[in-house]
Amino acid sequence: MFEYDVGMSDWSEMAGEDLLVLLSDVQSARNALDARMLGIVAEVEERGLASENGYRDTADLLASLQLVSPGMARARVAGARAVVPQWSLIGEELPAALPATAEAVGAAAVSLEHVTVIRKAMGALPTHLQAAKAESLERDLASIARTVDPDSLRKAAQLALSLLDPDGPRPRDGAPSRNRLRFVERGDGYEAKGWLDSESAAVVRTALSPLAVPVGEHGPGECAEPNCEHGAGERVPDGRSMAERDGDALVELCRRMLDSGALPTEGGERPHLTVTIPLASLQAAGGAGLLEFGDGIGRSVLCAEEVRRLACDGAVVPVVLGSRGEPLDVGRRSRVVTVGMRRALDARDGGCAHPGCGLPARWTEAHHVEHWADGGVTAVDNLVLLCGRHHRLQHKGEWRITMEAGLPVFHPPWWTGIPPSRNLLHRPDLIGAIPAPRPEVRRLPVEELVGV
Repeated sequence: MFEYDVGMSDWSEMAGEDLLVLLSDVQSARNALDARMLGIVAEVEERGLASENGYRDTADLLASLQLVSPGMARARVAGARAVVPQWSLIGEELPAALPATAEAVGAAAVSLEHVTVIRKAMGALPTHLQAAKAESLERDLASIARTVDPDSLRKAAQLALSLLDPDGPRPRDGAPSRNRLRFVERGDGYEAKGWLDSESAAVVRTALSPLAVPVGEHGPGECAEPNCEHGAGERVPDGRSMAERDGDALVELCRRMLDSGALPTEGGERPHLTVTIPLASLQAAGGAGLLEFGDGIGRSVLCAEEVRRLACDGAVVPVVLGSRGEPLDVGRRSRVVTVGMRRALDARDGGCAHPGCGLPARWTEAHHVEHWADGGVTAVDNLVLLCGRHHRLQHKGEWRITMEAGLPVFHPPWWTGIPPSRNLLHRPDLIGAIPAPRPEVRRLPVEELVGV
C-alpha cells in the first residue's frame, strides 16, 4: 500500500521551470499508470476473476474493490477491451480494436479520458462506412489526442463524424418546421424555451453574434499596440457568461429591429454565414458542406441543397483555396491586414489557431508569426488568428509557431512534453487530409516516476 503526505513540501525550493517540468512528468506518469491499469483489467477479465470471486462482472468487481463509480468502472473495462490485444478461442492473439489509440496509451501520451472519447466516437460510426475510413479516423483521433484535452478531442470527433456521414435522413419537401419558442413566467421574469433546426439556428446565431461580443475585449483585427509587442491591450474583461451575453444580444437585436428594421454590421460588413463546401458539390446540389454559425462557436453539417438555399439570403464571400484547403496569399507590402487577408485567415484558421481553443474567428486578432518589427511581411502565410488570451501567451515567447502544409503549427515549451500540433477544431474537414506535424518531443522518465 502506498502512503503519501500531500502536505510535504520537498519541492518548495525548486525553480519555477523545474516545477513545471515535474508537473508535466507526473501527468505522464498518471497516463502510464492508466496504461498499466488497462492491462491488468484486461487480464482480470480474461481469467474470469469477477465471477470466480462472486461479482456480477468485471465492472462490478472494480467498483467494489477500487471504490470508483460504476461509470468509471465500466469505462476502465471498455477501455481495456479497446486497447489491449485479445485472444481468440483457438489461442491466437488478436490485435487491439483501436491500434493507434493503443500505441498512444503505451507511450503514456493519452489518458483514460482520451481513450473513452475515441472509443465512443468509433462506436458511433455508421455501419456502412468503409473500413479504410474508420481506420483513418481512429488513427487521426489518436494523433489529435496526444495534443489536446478530452473535451477538445470530443468536439473534433463529433465534427469528423458529421462530415463522414453528412446526409442522414433527408427532410421531406414541404415538411413543416419543428422550430418552436415559448416564454414561461418565472418570478419577475420569463424563461425562454424552444428548439431550432440547424439551418434556423445558424440564422439566429449569426444575427446575435455581433451583439454578443464580450464588452472590453478587442474585436477582430490587429494587435492594439503599434508594433504588435504586447498582444491585445489590457482591458477589463466582460464578467457576463456566454448565455448572459446571448440573452442581452437577443434583446438588443429586437430593439434595433423595432427601431430601424436593419441588422447591425460587424467589422464593416453585415453578418454572413460561412460555408465550406467543394464547388462541384455546390453546383451539383450533392455532397455536404460544413457550416459555421455567425458566432463561430457552433458548427453543423448541411447537405448541398440546404447550403444553396442559405446562400440566397446570406452574403457569400469567395475564398480561393489550394489543393490542401489552404487559402491562397492575398497579402501586400503593408502592416495593415486587409479585408481580403482577414477573410482568407478566417477561412484557413476558422478561429483561434492555438491548439484546443474553440473561440471563433470573430473574437481573434491577426498575429504576425515573424513580427513586423523583425522584418516579417504582412501576408497570409505569416499571419495566424489568436484570441486575446493566447495572443498574450504567444508574446511571452515560450510558444513557437511554424507553417507546415500551409497551416500554422504550434510548438509548446520543451518542458510540457507535448508534441507540436495544429488546432483542427475549426477545420474538421482537414482531419486526415493533411500530414501530421513533424514530431519534436523529448522522452520523459516515465518508468522512474512510476517506479517500475
